[in-house]
Amino acid sequence: MKVCTAMLRYHLGQVTLAYFVDHDEVPEDLGELDSYIETMRRGAQASGDLPWLLLGLRQLLHGPWVDLAVYGGGVFPLSDEDMRDIIIRVLSRLDARAGFSAPDVPVQLESMGGELWRTYRDSWGPWS
Repeated sequence: MKVCTAMLRYHLGQVTLAYFVDHDEVPEDLGELDSYIETMRRGAQASGDLPWLLLGLRQLLHGPWVDLAVYGGGVFPLSDEDMRDIIIRVLSRLDARAGFSAPDVPVQLESMGGELWRTYRDSWGPWS
């Protein structure tokens, strides 16, 4: 199963980019990100990406080494550890039941354009 890296960066940016408009450092309490995470959830759900987002985030945590810092949006220098903590917070808020366990299926993170991503995603039909 493939998950688009641009889609992951886009939705994570709804948290990181929005937060760092008004802040200069990573919050000590990641609970400060919860309203941004809720915005991310609504956007991912509306676009049909939510289940894919959750799958991709789990793959980021459990797959072969990935530079998580590249998923931070690039505006504020987030470290790999910062992004790992943010991803764990996102998963605990969006899918506490499954938490941040490894994906149930093999996942390949792939760079693809938006139209190709939507075609691939939609070929799987409704999925939740």
